[in-house]
Amino acid sequence: MKTALLAAALASFAAAQSAVVLPNGCANTEGNSATSFPFGYGNKQIRVQHIFDSTHFTGQGIYSPILINQLRFRANGANASPGYVYDNVCVRMSAAAVDYLAPSTTFANNHGTNLTTVHSGAVTVANGTGTTPNNWYVTIPCTRFFWYDPNAGADLCLEVAHDGSGPTATSGPSHDGQTTNSYASRVFSTDWTSPTGTAQLNYGIVVEFGYTSSAGLYPNFVSDRTGGPSPLTVNFTDTSYSSAPFGVITRAWDFDGDNVIDSTAQNPTFTYQNCGDYDVALTVTDGMHPPTTLRRTAYIQTDHIVADFMPQVTGLLTVQFHDRSNMPATSWQWDLDGDNVIDSTVQNPVWTYLSPDPVNVTLSAVRLCGPWSTVTKQIVPLQVISHNVSPNSGLSSGASVYFDIDVSNPYGIFFDEMDVFSSDLNTPFTVDVYVKQGSHRSFEGTAAEWVLAGTASGTSASASTLPSRAAFPRALYLPPGQFGIKLLYNGIGPRCRGIAATATVRTWDLGMTLGVSRSTTVADPWGGTTTDRSAWSGTLHYSTNNVTGLAGLGSFGPGCPSSLGVSHVSGNPPRLGTTCNLTFDNVPWVAGLVLLSFDNRWWGSQRLPLDLTSYGMPGCFLRTDILSVAFVLHANNTIAWQLTVPSDPSLSGLFLFAQALLLAPGVNSHELVMSDAAAMILGN
Repeated sequence: MKTALLAAALASFAAAQSAVVLPNGCANTEGNSATSFPFGYGNKQIRVQHIFDSTHFTGQGIYSPILINQLRFRANGANASPGYVYDNVCVRMSAAAVDYLAPSTTFANNHGTNLTTVHSGAVTVANGTGTTPNNWYVTIPCTRFFWYDPNAGADLCLEVAHDGSGPTATSGPSHDGQTTNSYASRVFSTDWTSPTGTAQLNYGIVVEFGYTSSAGLYPNFVSDRTGGPSPLTVNFTDTSYSSAPFGVITRAWDFDGDNVIDSTAQNPTFTYQNCGDYDVALTVTDGMHPPTTLRRTAYIQTDHIVADFMPQVTGLLTVQFHDRSNMPATSWQWDLDGDNVIDSTVQNPVWTYLSPDPVNVTLSAVRLCGPWSTVTKQIVPLQVISHNVSPNSGLSSGASVYFDIDVSNPYGIFFDEMDVFSSDLNTPFTVDVYVKQGSHRSFEGTAAEWVLAGTASGTSASASTLPSRAAFPRALYLPPGQFGIKLLYNGIGPRCRGIAATATVRTWDLGMTLGVSRSTTVADPWGGTTTDRSAWSGTLHYSTNNVTGLAGLGSFGPGCPSSLGVSHVSGNPPRLGTTCNLTFDNVPWVAGLVLLSFDNRWWGSQRLPLDLTSYGMPGCFLRTDILSVAFVLHANNTIAWQLTVPSDPSLSGLFLFAQALLLAPGVNSHELVMSDAAAMILGN
């Protein structure tokens, strides 16, 4: 009798409803912030994730697994706006796959494998009462409970998305939020279907989680992958929970949905030899509760290919297409000219076009028994890279836009000219192009990190529809590697596009990652305020040595100043059968050493650029390996160096890098400074 009564009491306690408010400390206290996401945004779309640190639960005494069965959201204090009803809301939860301090801008990357849809349908948003703290104005009972173990270490990811249908008002009560010691982060987008969004650290919306303690037996498992090409080896991990004294005792795994036990190990490995979709089931026992099974339908999917390709311009209007699907395909179908007729069934076809006009290219690919996957891209059969989205904001003359260039062509690239969307019409303008080794991020206002690589000029054609062409007197050359680019406009203001996350576009030869603008002035091009996620709209026209055979010369990294300023390098490209002349200006004293090499990646065992601060030259960087050294005397504060280039076609495409080491009395303890660094490629 006593045992039965004790069991009944424990069962009653386990089923008791409890609630916990996140962020911790906000249960009876108004937060310090407010937000329109996810329910105060009216008839607009939203997708927002909040990742809460698990200590919000353990810090409030919750150490064992819980079943979350209800969510309540609190309106911001003193807000009495009327509410409305959303027709289509999806709420999902998971144990986060990332720490709250490291949210991904890709929504899917933040969710763990136990992703659960806890609500799909209408949601009522009540009026705000105008009190402080305000009322819980959104209540969502979970149609499917979510099992969460805060003591396991994984943070909690809560996602809300809706299409904005239902409300006639454009806004409603804003939400209560916390940005001081919130131990939370969020990722949001105003497109509810977008795969990516904007990440923001230290932001937690005030949410109450209703739950019951999870006495019982709950099978659960995760795996290191759920798809890929066959044969596919998958490692499974049992994450089941039991409230029984000895926990889970036995396990029975069915990996391929044939109702035959394949393993009784706790954390087994299984190889899927063939193409197909496979159900996975785990049955567990604990000696106290009935055996319980978790079955996930089509949990493992082999040979589900995602088609992708990359075009490479290899000649005049000639494009080599490279299959870049996420796994090896077994069949391909290419429509190379946009006429909906299959032009090729080989993996990597070549096509010559009749005009440089944009064209839609479609690849359909399949692997074994998997489904066909299709991707269509608009390509231009010229060497160009574009981010010509419709611009929605204009900057003033003197403003700068920044982006990163990742040069993947092994011969480097030449920038010939640019198309830009401007804020003015029929206005002459110039664009100064600055280059920095590595990413521009966090260096937008640091002049010493940049070198002026060249200037383009043109006349603006249209404020928002037709681009303006700006040509360089001599093409700017960049070797392989990553570089930050700063475009400083004088005469017109560039137009940009506000974006939810950093945008990246790629060709075979290079990638361009955009997302920053800066309100500056011509008088102080390094001042002003940076606006993140504001992407330049334009096109870069470029060429490559492997297509044109041209020689190139360009500055790619800045030097450090002497009393005369930084020494800049100039000259003519190293053409076969000619003499290449390099001149270094602002030479402060007597002579200098020209350092020449075939590489700019390593010096000895150290990665370049090498910070020379510890060598007594603060602010100076060695940017080229040292293969040979030429001693050159100074004349009129310049030194001149010559290289005779043999007339040997086999030398075309050979790299050279040069930088001068200059005597500079009184500048630092070694009385030495470095010039700008130059990259050269031999050619015609």
